[in-house]
Amino acid sequence: MRSLQRVANITDSYDVILTRSNAIAPDPRVESTAQCLSSYGFHCLAVGWDRDGRFPAREKKDGFDVVRFRFRGAYGGGVRNMPGLACWNIYLLALHLRRRPKVIHAYDLDTIMPALLARLFLRCKVVYDVADWYAASRRVGCLRPLFDRLERWACRKADLVILAHEKRLQQIGFVPRKWLVLYNTPRDIYGSAMARKAQPEADGYFAYIGVLHSDRGIDTIIEAASTVGARLIIAGFGPLEGYCRKAAATRNGIEFLGQIPYEKALQIEGNAIAIIALYDPRKPNNRFAAPNKLYEAMMLGRPLITTKGTLVGEVVERERIGIAVTYGDFQELSRALSRLRDDPVESSKMGRRARALYETQYSYDVQCQRLRQAYQELCPGVCVKSCKGDR
Repeated sequence: MRSLQRVANITDSYDVILTRSNAIAPDPRVESTAQCLSSYGFHCLAVGWDRDGRFPAREKKDGFDVVRFRFRGAYGGGVRNMPGLACWNIYLLALHLRRRPKVIHAYDLDTIMPALLARLFLRCKVVYDVADWYAASRRVGCLRPLFDRLERWACRKADLVILAHEKRLQQIGFVPRKWLVLYNTPRDIYGSAMARKAQPEADGYFAYIGVLHSDRGIDTIIEAASTVGARLIIAGFGPLEGYCRKAAATRNGIEFLGQIPYEKALQIEGNAIAIIALYDPRKPNNRFAAPNKLYEAMMLGRPLITTKGTLVGEVVERERIGIAVTYGDFQELSRALSRLRDDPVESSKMGRRARALYETQYSYDVQCQRLRQAYQELCPGVCVKSCKGDR
């Protein structure tokens, strides 16, 4: 297998290997973690699974390297994706044993097992970053109890468990012996002054950028925007790419960009009237999700339109930084779009409150400092720059 042969061609030595079962093109949580660690002197490699072979096999990013495993696989394929998942795990185990990192930072159940197995042969630490609870976010059918038990076992065995929000402890069912909360907060690439002053364009639009999956209310978003005559920009990847492309070709005001770089995504969101991020609450994982879009909206100073009955909806309603609607309710969403489009004063107030929350509670610098401290405690001999004090 050519992907396994490429393991031998990775000649650099890395302190930390981060593993995620997507192409990392982009993956904000992986990239912000790698950037944070590299800024404190850790040499990092991010390893992703490029299921369509659309991205470079190797790439240098801001402060870290990326390697992509190329093997066919489908997003949302459930148990049918098991052959690809098996090859992916074999590849990771071979890479870990070859590269011998000090820390393996594994995301979700589809990368943690090779890390724990490699630890039996290497003197390394394993960090388990629970971005999504596996059985609640995958189509695993009757195997769900098995995956639940397996993931709880992994949480007990990892040297450090990282959660996206405190409420994830309810899914785990116990408190890991060493754990840390890292919110999905982006770096403040625009700066506070720009974020507060930026206003939507004269020809205002709404933005949905993310996974194009059936549990994200894509059809309702398109229908509501078309009905109220709102301009809508959609970008991302997933099973509904064809549906979005067809909608853009047949409906006025709908624009589909496909998969775009993260920097461009933030630029589009930063100039939008509001960011849309809907989640079907019937899926347990969606009820507990603390997604990137919540914190991107805070950083950019933009209102967020999201779903009632979810964690993100609770935050939006409590802090008055957007509007929460009933999932699948076309009329509620239509009213929300019209309300924010037609009342720029209210929209601006929501955005300012969101930005204030980012600056006081959720900033990237605070998250990075927490991660740095946890890594120093985990492997004090690895740290280079931060061992001599803050930069």
